[in-house]
Amino acid sequence: MAKKLWTYRDITQFLEEKGFSFYEDLEHCQSWVKLRRNGEPDRFVEIRFTQGFYSAKTLNKMIRQSGIGKDEWNKWAGL
Repeated sequence: MAKKLWTYRDITQFLEEKGFSFYEDLEHCQSWVKLRRNGEPDRFVEIRFTQGFYSAKTLNKMIRQSGIGKDEWNKWAGL
């Protein structure tokens, strides 16, 4: 992942643009879901709410969960 500092707002905006929506609040985070055409869940991404920026490790975990390639995340960020 390139050297962009991603915030909670960045992550949720990106995921919404890619078809994800808020699913539920969990104990220490939120779950976002992308549904298949038939309405069944396809992918879940867990997002820990933070006032700051995400570490590379945390961001890479969300990228894996989303199933969206790093190139697409970088492109959206303008990198």
